[in-house]
Amino acid sequence: RWRGKRIAMVFQGAMNSLNPVINIEKQVAEPLIIHENMEEEEAIKIAREKLAMLGLGENVWKRYPHELSGGMKQRVVIAMAIITNPEILIADEPTTALDVVTQDRIMKLIKSLQREYNLTTILISHDLPIVSEVADRIAIMYGGKISEEGENEQILNNAKHPYTVGLLSSIPEPGSPKEIKGIPGEPISLVNPPPGCRFYNRCQFASEKCRFYNYDPRLIEEKHRVYCTLYGE
Repeated sequence: RWRGKRIAMVFQGAMNSLNPVINIEKQVAEPLIIHENMEEEEAIKIAREKLAMLGLGENVWKRYPHELSGGMKQRVVIAMAIITNPEILIADEPTTALDVVTQDRIMKLIKSLQREYNLTTILISHDLPIVSEVADRIAIMYGGKISEEGENEQILNNAKHPYTVGLLSSIPEPGSPKEIKGIPGEPISLVNPPPGCRFYNRCQFASEKCRFYNYDPRLIEEKHRVYCTLYGE
């Protein structure tokens, strides 16, 4: 049983991940009961320890999801994910619908868990500034395909794919005089995506060969790959 035990997931929208009629400590204990065949009493004891570690004391344990704030619910979901000591944590938009202060707390929590548990984390997010704070490697996707991938600094400081460059140019920097530029055009339909490069219809450098590009990687430097015909074979 890899899923739920060795590979755990934090889903987007904590409220949708929690059962409204089961209290918090029982929900957090459930993975241990299912995956470790643990008795409920022992599982709840460990669940309380995990919740306390994440800053959720006994005043929370017997409450229900609708009684908690967004940040508290997100910590509950994280406790459920890590209670089986997984090797890999997949976090899908873990800061969605949270205020800026709570977003920062959740990301710091995930980062501390990475260190404490030697946890490999796959963070899925549309918020590149948040990703840049916690990720060692970054993969930029457009239209369901990876456009560029590399080490954190390679992507942020030496972006090559036109979409990555456009994405970075569209992010505001407080106090910076940098002009914010949007990406012209409309996103493609993923119901019936076109052949070739998914960014073709919005790219200022597009050529006919982009229409038939099969996404073979082009190596920029070690660990830095771009999927674009602008660069060498």
